[in-house]
Amino acid sequence: MEGKNFGSRLSTARKEKGITQEQLASRLGVTPQAVSKWERGGGYPDIELVYYLCEILGCSSDYIIGLEEQNTKLTEDNDAAAAKKLLDKVLAEPLVIEAGIGFVDLLMNEYKNQFPSIRSLRENMAEQYGVLLPVLRIRDNERMNPLEYRIQAYDQILYSITLESMEGVTFADICRQLEETVLIRFDKIMNRQMLQTLLDNVATRYPAAITGVIPDKLSLSLVQAVLCGLVVRKKSIRNLVKIIEILEDEIGNTCDAAQLTLLVQTKLDF
Repeated sequence: MEGKNFGSRLSTARKEKGITQEQLASRLGVTPQAVSKWERGGGYPDIELVYYLCEILGCSSDYIIGLEEQNTKLTEDNDAAAAKKLLDKVLAEPLVIEAGIGFVDLLMNEYKNQFPSIRSLRENMAEQYGVLLPVLRIRDNERMNPLEYRIQAYDQILYSITLESMEGVTFADICRQLEETVLIRFDKIMNRQMLQTLLDNVATRYPAAITGVIPDKLSLSLVQAVLCGLVVRKKSIRNLVKIIEILEDEIGNTCDAAQLTLLVQTKLDF
């Protein structure tokens, strides 16, 4: 990292986020003087702090340390941080937890401990339901009620609650609600990229299950609709090979996704 370059990028990203040096320092657990020193080019944060710094400022580590340049000019002054902010705004994210400032300490603890609750949730959902949890974006929002948090998918609010107090609340509690929300609203969360990742995994391990079947006989949209239908019924899709085989057998009888979902569920439960 080149000192002045790093300091300039840090200052720009912080100002774009609309937070003061004091607020950034508080959330990182360092002194305001340390942040000021970094921005003046007089030093750098410890490497483990860079991850949390980027999470707070909503930028990549490549950008903040000066490895990433924006190829396309998106702003009049070609400001990289402003360009990234614009790109973030034009693409809705598949899964977001947004919370009032009363949750900041809770969120920071999860960051500092390298997301243990999220890792546990991700593994549990894969093992129990065959679901790959999309990348989760976590952010605080000063405009929200301090004790409110909500779960969103592609800018649509799937769940929202305002607590009476933070006493006894843990991030694991939020993750339990997140799991329930993802399952019952999976049709709002799953995208074609997530589906393709599942199918690529099958193709690698059991190529005969995919070759000549998807998309030749079964369209991606139909497979996605059936898998979503199963998950929202809290049925595991781990036996994806069998699900594809059932769909291949039944597609000659009906192309209706709802009917196929019920047929698959019945045969999997048998």
